[in-house]
Amino acid sequence: MSNIKRICAAGCAALVLFLSGIRLFLPTHASAYDDRVPAYAEEILQAVSGGDVQGWLHDTLPAQIGLSAPDWYAMLLSARGGYDLSAYSGALQQYLETEDVSPATTRERMVLALAACEPDPPAVCAEMLDASIGEMGIMSWIFALHLMNNGIPSARYTAADVVAELADQQASDGGWSLTGEFGDIDVTAMTLQALAPYQDSIPDAVARGVDFLAERQLADGAYQSFGTENPESTAQVWTALSMLGIDALADGRFVKDGTLLDGILQFRLEDGRYTHTLGGAVSDMATVQVCEALTAAELQQRGQNLLLFRGEVPQQIPVPDQEPVTTAAPQKQEKAQHPAAVTQAEKAEKAETVTADVTQTTAAGSKITTASAVATLTSSSVSVTQTVTETDVSVDEIIHTTAPPEDPRSDTEKYPYRIPLTAAAGVIFGALTVICIVRRRRSAKTYLTLAGGFVLVTALIWFIKIESPAQFYQNEARQGGGTVTMAIRCDVIRGLPGSERFPADGEIMPLTEFAIEENENALDLLYDAVKAYGLQIEVDGVSGETVNTAYVRGISSLYEFDFGDLSGWTYTVNGERPAVGCGACTLHDGDRVMWIYTVNL
Repeated sequence: MSNIKRICAAGCAALVLFLSGIRLFLPTHASAYDDRVPAYAEEILQAVSGGDVQGWLHDTLPAQIGLSAPDWYAMLLSARGGYDLSAYSGALQQYLETEDVSPATTRERMVLALAACEPDPPAVCAEMLDASIGEMGIMSWIFALHLMNNGIPSARYTAADVVAELADQQASDGGWSLTGEFGDIDVTAMTLQALAPYQDSIPDAVARGVDFLAERQLADGAYQSFGTENPESTAQVWTALSMLGIDALADGRFVKDGTLLDGILQFRLEDGRYTHTLGGAVSDMATVQVCEALTAAELQQRGQNLLLFRGEVPQQIPVPDQEPVTTAAPQKQEKAQHPAAVTQAEKAEKAETVTADVTQTTAAGSKITTASAVATLTSSSVSVTQTVTETDVSVDEIIHTTAPPEDPRSDTEKYPYRIPLTAAAGVIFGALTVICIVRRRRSAKTYLTLAGGFVLVTALIWFIKIESPAQFYQNEARQGGGTVTMAIRCDVIRGLPGSERFPADGEIMPLTEFAIEENENALDLLYDAVKAYGLQIEVDGVSGETVNTAYVRGISSLYEFDFGDLSGWTYTVNGERPAVGCGACTLHDGDRVMWIYTVNL
């Protein structure tokens, strides 16, 4: 009997070891992460609140009304349930009723937060919806649909109208974007979040959008935007999938070498908050968006798929097959859709046939004066009548051309300090040599050290160029890569509080033609432009020769976050937002580059 027991025990042990061994060779199912999702969300809330979420929600967040992160925390805490949101909703309602809130998407976001806090949204919500819907491109349509999904009515549109408008804006690759013909990860994910309740009404559009996101996921499970891997884009995708009822941690389309959670956890700090880039500092926006995604995933696991939706899930709605919806009021376009750059041949032909449209600008008339520098440009301006979509008006487009001024001076004349400094170095090292001789320090090592020091100092004098501001702001001649055109604009902030210190017409730099070298990137071109026009610029993420992760924080003293938590600089090439950063975007002859300040990054 004892032998039988021993045999059974040994068999059971062998079976356990066998099954455990097999498990080592099988992929771990993503559902193993399920219990970590709510834990990571709670970790964020404890970190940002200092351990007292309700007290933070009642005392701290109401004082931060106007920033985007508190609004999103209020929305996700409302979805999680169990919190008293009255203090925040009261402060938010008062702010909306007494302050001139702009731009349109900011109004809509704040109204969405108020609707999440209040069982019966006040009348100001509907008023602000109708004042904002469609006024700033696709993002104002997305937020408008979220508001309708939360029971806020519009006197101008139905939910079916807005669904049709968003469906019509889908790109041929299945994604959505702020501008252009190709999809963008963040905008696609945010569009799908708004369309989630209506996926049965537009199944093909939703399916194509999901496929677009699946195809662009990185091997580690994360996503990137402008060539930079970041947790915000990954979080937006995870939120969208959860709202669509897709378990992103188990769906094979979104499980690569890693899952979405794996991709996000790369950016987690020790205290539970998150960074925007690997190894970076804590980012409030990254942290709140990750918390939102974790909350959406937690709700999805409970069978509650719609994070930003309150009410009954609509049945199929009739989505009209129509042209894009247009608003009664003039729309504010966030970015201009410009035609392709005009070639040299076309400009020459215009100059021959329409001489009235050609104006010559003298070199003296091309001087640009700033507080920090003076740049003299040899330029000509060819006026070419084209239709430019900029706040829905037609204007005469002028393409400026720049060339570095010819400087007939020799290097000796340009850098007159070289000879005197070299002579001074000779005198100093000669004196040191005499002192060594007098003190009988006549070893070869001493003389070699002095000679080496003199050679090094002389080399530094002749190879390091000490330039005046005017010299620095001169462009070097470029050749071999053709020509491109570029402009720098901030139209979206016109009329907003604080915009008075920037050009009233939104034009920081006019559309200008530049010669480029072969394989020149968009960052190099931007440096050329700011030199030509004497503009201030601040760029992060550049280390030595590594420019792939370059991020433009400010141009002409206009910085990210100056006009809201989602404001900053973005760029397009031929009307499209590249998937890589400006330092990794190679330009080609005839390209058209636009640097645009946006409030919807």
